[in-house]
Amino acid sequence: NQLLQETSPLDTLYPQMLYTLGLVSGNLSEMRRLYSRVAVEHSFSSYADDALYRLALLDYAAGSLPEATRQFEQLGRDYPDSPLLGPASEWAGRAYFDLKQPREGCRWLTLGLPRTGDDIELKNRLEYLNGRCATLAADSAKAPAESTRAGPAKARSGYAVQIAAVNTTAAAEKLVADLKSMSISGYIVPAGSLFKVRAGPWADRPAADQAQAKLKSRFGGSPFVVKEP
Repeated sequence: NQLLQETSPLDTLYPQMLYTLGLVSGNLSEMRRLYSRVAVEHSFSSYADDALYRLALLDYAAGSLPEATRQFEQLGRDYPDSPLLGPASEWAGRAYFDLKQPREGCRWLTLGLPRTGDDIELKNRLEYLNGRCATLAADSAKAPAESTRAGPAKARSGYAVQIAAVNTTAAAEKLVADLKSMSISGYIVPAGSLFKVRAGPWADRPAADQAQAKLKSRFGGSPFVVKEP
């Protein structure tokens, strides 16, 4: 605390000090206060996403599920490239399932599965939770959204980038909406119990390769180029 008082709030070490004090604090109220300061007062620091994640976990542990999901949503919205989105997706998914909002839970699991990296245990936990989404996938197959109803497929040619293969239309449509927010066309290709989400298409392979790099930065995972049709 003395070192914190002697450090200027403009110093790049200041948010790190606040965050560290929160980690070692034995008082939950003080811990929350310190994390909140990092998240609000130093939202551009490299510790802001960590602070939001910790706040969300505190809310989840306290049973404040709506507040926990609000924190997780802010984490995903404000820090889309954060490495914490993988582990956050597990707890966000659990929180939404507990709130009886399975579609939102499945959306988070879809977000997190490609972001597990080398963490095999996290991947296994997410895949286990994702088993709850099978019922939603079956329901979606029975009553598909207008964009995926059976009928003549729109003819496409060129090179597209597949960003994900998800098991509900809700998750697929959310990804298409995310693509639209980037001013990129997206579409859904039903494939058995999965819904492939693709961006594009582009007229040539170099353009698609360039888009692939941009999409990987935005969505993570392993997007890849496919030839259409």
